[in-house]
Amino acid sequence: MAQADETGAGSPPPQGQGLWPWLLQRVSAVLLLFLVLGHLWIEHFLHLGARITFAAVAARLLHAFYVVVDVGLLVVVVYHGLNGLGTVLFDLPWTPAAQRRITAGLWVLGVLTVAFGLDVLSPFLWGHPLFRF
Repeated sequence: MAQADETGAGSPPPQGQGLWPWLLQRVSAVLLLFLVLGHLWIEHFLHLGARITFAAVAARLLHAFYVVVDVGLLVVVVYHGLNGLGTVLFDLPWTPAAQRRITAGLWVLGVLTVAFGLDVLSPFLWGHPLFRF
C-alpha cells in the first residue's frame, strides 16, 4: 500500500513491497490521459457531424496509427483497471497463497478481456472475428 507523506501525496512503497505495480499504475495513468484524449479527439471532434459506419471505421483502421491507438487504449485500460483492483484487494489481509491466486485470476481476466476486445476489433482489421464462440 502506498504511504502518505506530509503533503498527502502517495509515495512509492518500500523496495520489494510492490514497487513495479505502483510505478506502472502511474505510467499507465499518464498513457491513459493521452490515449483517451486522442481517442476522444479522433472519434468525436475530428470528423464532427460525419456518420459513423462500419465502412468509415474500417477505412480509419487501415492506418497503423489508429490501430496502435485503439489497441494501446484497450491494453492500458485493462491493465490500469485490474492493477487498481488488485491494489484495493491486497489492502486486505490475504495469505500469500490467496494473493497468488488473486493475482493469477486477475491476469486470466485481463488476458480474456484483451482477447475479447481484439475479437471486437478484428472484423475491421481482417474482415472476420479472431475467435469463433
